[in-house]
Amino acid sequence: MLVDTTLLFKDREIIKGLADGSMQRYGSVIRCAAGRPNGGQIIRHLVEAPGLTNKLVGIPFSPILGSIDVIDHGFTYHKLLGVEQQLFGIERTLASVMGLTQIAAGASVLNLGVSIAGFAYMGYKLHQIQNSLSNLQQFVQEGFNRVEDRLDAISGQLAYLYLLVENSREQQQKLAKAISYIHQAMLIKEIAALNAELDDRKRFPNESPREALKVASRVRLFLANQALQANPELNAELMLNADVSIQGWAVATATEANLLLEIGQHQAAKELLTEEVPKFKQVAEKWGGELISDRNSYLSTAYRFTNARFENHITPERIERIVQISPSDRTLSPEQIRCQKTNIDVEFSMSHSAQLDQSWTHRQIAVAEYLDTLSELSARLDSLQSFAALCDQNAKSSRDLLPDAEAEPGLYLLSPVE
Repeated sequence: MLVDTTLLFKDREIIKGLADGSMQRYGSVIRCAAGRPNGGQIIRHLVEAPGLTNKLVGIPFSPILGSIDVIDHGFTYHKLLGVEQQLFGIERTLASVMGLTQIAAGASVLNLGVSIAGFAYMGYKLHQIQNSLSNLQQFVQEGFNRVEDRLDAISGQLAYLYLLVENSREQQQKLAKAISYIHQAMLIKEIAALNAELDDRKRFPNESPREALKVASRVRLFLANQALQANPELNAELMLNADVSIQGWAVATATEANLLLEIGQHQAAKELLTEEVPKFKQVAEKWGGELISDRNSYLSTAYRFTNARFENHITPERIERIVQISPSDRTLSPEQIRCQKTNIDVEFSMSHSAQLDQSWTHRQIAVAEYLDTLSELSARLDSLQSFAALCDQNAKSSRDLLPDAEAEPGLYLLSPVE
């Protein structure tokens, strides 16, 4: 049975729903917004055409400080889609209504959709992480100058680490040792092995995927074990090790599942994701609970990022993603959220808030960057489960549902079949 594909920017109904809030992007699906009839129901699946995937490799990811650069990633993405006009009289870009104006660079290890062409992009992003580690180690060893001057050099990857250790030379030295260790550790060895398989898959797409599946499975099991063992703490060294493990785990899982779907092993892909996705969500929520917690009970909430001191650095869409992995915030009613925000504003206006200096603010921006990565990766793996179910119902291979190499670059909508 054929599943219709439509370019996103040509579907006025979906764009209107995203703009007025009746629909929301969650990972790689468009859903009815919560609180509405059929809230949470999947309306469309999102996939990227191969041409768009190739263009994504050139996106210059922005640093996480700065009132202008904070949304450049989303606008660049928006321009790649070829949508320049206003949307139904609303001065919001497609990137904005889809919640793409501020997604942590680390989350882009998984492309928005589930196209097999995304393997090349996954490999590229893994390579970026390795390059970022090299640059970060060099800068730490040389000593910090201005934090802002260093962020661009690591392409947005791992930039939160600068904000966590900017005022402590001792922590900078410990971080340098941690980075040196990671370069020698099994983490990088495993990621490099997966990266090599992704490159091979790109060069020989018609070859048997058995070896790639074997490597992806091995890497997934190893990195999942490392990620699950890490105890969350606001510590740059620990967060660095956990971050590499978690991102690698997500990529290995997505790679293995996509390969299984490509060769028609839909049930195996569904079983894999049924096992891995809940564990990944558990890890994301564990980190969310720990990093959002604060000794000041009024600030122990993700909604502290709504305060005016963060408005130039943390967008509302990022806050909403973080809320999804904050156990204490996710179930709050609208009235409870309003009270939380009021208490936060009052707390920041008190005289003792002067102790919350620029370094404290930078640490909070770093926390937001880190948690946004976890939330987005969790959402994309979750929506990959939905795509696996779509394949199982409607196709012998996932390739039957995806835009081909000649398709116009852009995001495509896959219509669920009744």
